[in-house]
Amino acid sequence: MIPALYIFIVMVVVGVILYIHDRMTSRPGDPNHDIVQPPQDACTDDCCGANEVCPSEMMLKHINDPVQYYEDEELDRFKGRGAAGYTDDELEQWRDVLYTLKHDELLSWERSIKKRGIAMPDIIKEELVSLYNEK
Repeated sequence: MIPALYIFIVMVVVGVILYIHDRMTSRPGDPNHDIVQPPQDACTDDCCGANEVCPSEMMLKHINDPVQYYEDEELDRFKGRGAAGYTDDELEQWRDVLYTLKHDELLSWERSIKKRGIAMPDIIKEELVSLYNEK
């Protein structure tokens, strides 16, 4: 028990000496002691970094744009419905629209769906992400 106490006391003394030495040798504004912080990424999306622009930034950029239709007016009947519980026929309606879109229309189509208050089925979201990441 006594050796452990000696080790503890030595550690505390060394810590105090190092603290005092650091306080005496560093001065504010000293270029050798400036704290360098990594650049902070403004994007908090999980997929950030894989794309040129964060999806959340794109959503904010186009928030006041009018709703745009992509020959998908039939999807309006799903307004207010949850993302789960779609039948196979209904999923095919989503796919019919999704797979006719051009690559550069994918994100704006997703934005349009959200603005219209339609919850996209999870499987279609996954397919949309796959399509977008392919190119």
